[in-house]
Amino acid sequence: MTLMATQILPLSAPPGYRTQAEDTGLETDLLCFHLLRQKTVIERLQMGAQLTRSARQFSLNGFHQRFSHLSPQQFARKIAEAWLQEYCPPNYIPGGSDLTWIQDSIQLAADLHPILEAENIPYYVTGGVAAIAYGESRTTQDLDIVMFLARDGLPALANTLEQAGFYVPGVEDAVSGQLQTLQITQIDTISRADLVIADEDEYERLKLARRQSYRLMNETSIYLISPEDLVISKLRWGQRIQSQKQWRDVLGILKAQQESLNYEYLHSWIAKFDLSEALEQVTLEAGVRTIADQQWATAIYPILRRAFAIAQQRNRTTHASPNLEIADGKRYVLMQDDAAEIFTVLAKTGDREIARYDSQGHVLQASPSLQTRQDWQTIAQQLADTTHPQSSE
Repeated sequence: MTLMATQILPLSAPPGYRTQAEDTGLETDLLCFHLLRQKTVIERLQMGAQLTRSARQFSLNGFHQRFSHLSPQQFARKIAEAWLQEYCPPNYIPGGSDLTWIQDSIQLAADLHPILEAENIPYYVTGGVAAIAYGESRTTQDLDIVMFLARDGLPALANTLEQAGFYVPGVEDAVSGQLQTLQITQIDTISRADLVIADEDEYERLKLARRQSYRLMNETSIYLISPEDLVISKLRWGQRIQSQKQWRDVLGILKAQQESLNYEYLHSWIAKFDLSEALEQVTLEAGVRTIADQQWATAIYPILRRAFAIAQQRNRTTHASPNLEIADGKRYVLMQDDAAEIFTVLAKTGDREIARYDSQGHVLQASPSLQTRQDWQTIAQQLADTTHPQSSE
């Protein structure tokens, strides 16, 4: 035990780090996510499934004690009403038993995968199940699936689902466009899934292309939304409904994934939804701001070097010393120190260093502001669009 503690500790949090809950200690939070990072996606899904099964079993035990006087059919209905609440179908009596009722949403995803594959319906799992796969272990009440099919194909899908043991209401409303989601219930397990009809836009098509396939322990595969697209989706959803649950999920994903995420992709798309400040804040609270900044500095380095080369070609650089060459632009200063073999970028506002590189272009330090990111995105576009670009640094 002492050896394990020695291998794990010390753990430290960067400034701005936020625990998952107010009553969670900092060291406990850091340790939990340190251990979660050692788990695979499948192992995290298994952990979430066990939590959900345990929660359902605990609930069943309590209901058996409280409603022992009910007939089996009445008891089944009582359980369905409690677990499904407003989504409980009228006159629905679960067809299973205690053994099937403790099924989890991850198993439900595995049950739906071959149905959707057989119907040639591309899909991906999102929501709570995906959040468990990429982040913090927790329970989830239902399964969220985004599927790509024309609305006139819904009746055939509904018929297949009904034959497979699902209750499928609202098909006509979904076909007509009044509903965006089919809310289905697996009759024998009291498990519910929201089948969301995907929008027809560029970002939805990109999310489908970026989905990731994982093979479960029972050899069934499921498709998950990518972790980056899940972060974007949850930030967008959280903005609409002001949900702390969505924020906590995003924190968990960032803490568990850390450097495996593509933060440049995140920043690129999140800006289109006017959520850049939210992403800046959540990367700070998750303790991954440094990783995101390093990725930015790595990605922008070729642009910086090109801007400096253009300034040299146009004789717009000066030598503060024989080994120090400076390109002084409108908002930024680029400095090449041949003696120290250092390339540095300064923001004129506040005279602040935003990035420093060694002679090989490796990032030594990076601390871009949101404004810096936006400025250099504009400059990069200008350099790409102009045949003979003007230096814009």
